[in-house]
Amino acid sequence: MSTTAVSTTTDSGSTKDCSALAPQRAANSSSPANGTGLEGDDWQLCPVHRDWCTETGVHDAHIGARHVVMGNDGSELLDARLLDFSGSDPVIGLSETDTDAAEARAKATELRRFADELEILADKVDAVISREQAPDPERVVCPDGISFCTGDPADHEDPNEHFHHGPFTAMGAHRPYAGRHRDGIMAFHLSQINDEAPGLDFVAGGDWPTLSLGEVDELISDMSVHLAKLRAARTQIAGLMSGQTIETAATAGRTWTYEDRYGTRHTVTCPSWCTVDHTDDMDGTRHPADVHHQLYGTVAHAEYTEGYEDYKSWQLLCAHLAVSPDSTASPAYRVPHVLVEVAADMYTRPMDPDQLAEFIETVAGQLEELRAMHPRLAAASAEWAARPHTTTNAEAA
Repeated sequence: MSTTAVSTTTDSGSTKDCSALAPQRAANSSSPANGTGLEGDDWQLCPVHRDWCTETGVHDAHIGARHVVMGNDGSELLDARLLDFSGSDPVIGLSETDTDAAEARAKATELRRFADELEILADKVDAVISREQAPDPERVVCPDGISFCTGDPADHEDPNEHFHHGPFTAMGAHRPYAGRHRDGIMAFHLSQINDEAPGLDFVAGGDWPTLSLGEVDELISDMSVHLAKLRAARTQIAGLMSGQTIETAATAGRTWTYEDRYGTRHTVTCPSWCTVDHTDDMDGTRHPADVHHQLYGTVAHAEYTEGYEDYKSWQLLCAHLAVSPDSTASPAYRVPHVLVEVAADMYTRPMDPDQLAEFIETVAGQLEELRAMHPRLAAASAEWAARPHTTTNAEAA
């Protein structure tokens, strides 16, 4: 990978390409072995950028330590370091571009999101491989047929009480910050006792180690991936619970009939995920376009105000899965789709899987912006608290 191209201004005002300057300067000023004859002054730290410049002695070009991400084939995927050839403000040399602090933070957010997506791709590869692998004849299976259970014999040895546990999901097993917790931290697995409703067990493992700044960044990135896996586990539990509900409902008849307002008789079979009661659809007043199947997602709320100190609770990002087979509004409603109530009574268009994925990425990106704003707020609050404050007339009143 090429070194970052940098321009420097000469006394005459002209500029020249300095793309090869950084490695050349680094080579010329690299620390020699003892006894090469360099004077003591040649070894002194940089007086301009003492905290990061790796150059010693007299030098004009200030070059920081190089951070590199290597590919599996040994080639460089990405590199970055601090550079200053003007003697004023340093820049971040990010591959082929000069990057200021704000741009670097934005790119770091993007790279963390990319790392999260890379982890998810790895999980998908693992899932595909596990499905394609031939079944192990020695693999223990749950004697009760619980789909997620690993079939641990110790959990099933009591004839009167069987415990069903899924495989562990943990965070940071490949990270140094996990310390002695080599299987990872914040571990959880699906759990069920006999025929009770399944749930999620969290497994504590003692104190976490003290983390450096870099390890905190790794932890934040891993938490994002871990949260996605936690949401997936929640969806799995909801699916298991829904499966139990649907099975019960099916015995009561999920294929049903109704007469529309025109006297035409219809036979309807609900999709497996439909949770609508449909009793009101059988009163003879419905148009076929009004009959729909839905599954509502979890409702979340946030406070808002249209006036000073007048706060109200408002639904936020509530989604539901739906299909209206005889809709006259749009073909998009006649196939399974998701509508997201972004705020109270404000809906997205009906989204197919690809459109929903795009919407999720948009929300995830904005969530990263909110996360970035949190430490700024904390710093601003600390700075404000440190100031001397006097009572204003408004406060006195």
